[in-house]
Amino acid sequence: MPRQNRAKSRSKQLIATAWKTPAFIAFILLFIIHYGFPLWTTDNPIRHAITVAIRPFGLFAAALFATVALINFIRAEIRSKCSSRRIIDDDLGKLKPTHSKPDTWSLALLKQIEWKRFEELCAAYFRELGLRAETIKCGADGGVDVKLFRGDASEPHSILQCKAWNSRYVGVKPVRELFGVMAHQKIRSGIFLTTSTYTEDALTFAKEHPIFLIDGEKFFNMIGKLSHEAQQKLLAVATEGDYLVPSCPSCGIKMIERKGPKSRFWGCSNYPKCKLTFAMRDTSLGT
Repeated sequence: MPRQNRAKSRSKQLIATAWKTPAFIAFILLFIIHYGFPLWTTDNPIRHAITVAIRPFGLFAAALFATVALINFIRAEIRSKCSSRRIIDDDLGKLKPTHSKPDTWSLALLKQIEWKRFEELCAAYFRELGLRAETIKCGADGGVDVKLFRGDASEPHSILQCKAWNSRYVGVKPVRELFGVMAHQKIRSGIFLTTSTYTEDALTFAKEHPIFLIDGEKFFNMIGKLSHEAQQKLLAVATEGDYLVPSCPSCGIKMIERKGPKSRFWGCSNYPKCKLTFAMRDTSLGT
């Protein structure tokens, strides 16, 4: 292994310096032609005739070495960038969550799944109750994530807002916004479901309006009341794919772990076209 590493190191050095030698030769030739020849041929017609004869060949040789230097320089830059990309890709691969998928439900798991998986889980839960649930695509109207229908009805019976929030309570503002959507679309009831919990103002507002608030612990208990088969179906929905890696709300694709000056964060894969970011959170699945 040491010999192999030394060989790779020498190879990298040769690649990095391959353009410097021909560039140096081209520089020397041009220096001689432009400065050396005039000094050598001063007041000497024979030497002047010689330099006139060999000057085109000297310029051609200088141009040839300069071209070789340019080609080698471009190759070195391309290899360097490719090498850097491999290092970045390897680093990102190591940074991805390495948890094995759980085979049982836990409140910790519910709090750790990414927001898009949480929306799909909420829709799947109500399907298990016999309702028809239609999830709304990214960037859809009014903040509504799921529409719930009874049977073959064309109009939704309820609308569902999902928030995979763990670091903060759900305040009255998003609950009030949900009621505004209900009034605009003339829908009788609304459901707000979060992995977190609610402020007193939000709870009070919901009691005064046909809105049902479900926090993380309550939703976990609701899942636990289903049959074992239904629980396993929901578990498969919740842990599908990279269930700990958030999706970009704007683009709908998985985000990439990035490193900032002070901390790591999730950034959109479409950067710089999309500059949305998420704060990194603990992905340990303790019970």
